[in-house]
Amino acid sequence: MQLQFKETKLLVQKEREAAKREAERAPVIQEVPVVDHALLEKLTSENEKLKTLVSSLEKKIDETEKRYEEANKISEERLKQALDAESKIIQLKTTMQRFCL
Repeated sequence: MQLQFKETKLLVQKEREAAKREAERAPVIQEVPVVDHALLEKLTSENEKLKTLVSSLEKKIDETEKRYEEANKISEERLKQALDAESKIIQLKTTMQRFCL
């Protein structure tokens, strides 16, 4: 019985060594990236659409900024005209008060 046990133990040890040698000799498996062309095309298309949208929005922003600058300039000119008119009114009132006294 002990002899049988020793033989079995030796066989198991030999099998382990053989398996170890085989594992060392086995070629290394390299991962190959799989490209999903349909997904890639879909994402590329979506990316182009987004680029077009961004470009369009940038143009709208530029146009809006120009209109704002023009409106702001007109507003400043009108404020200056109103202040000039107010100044003239004050001068006229002062002149009228001098002549009325």
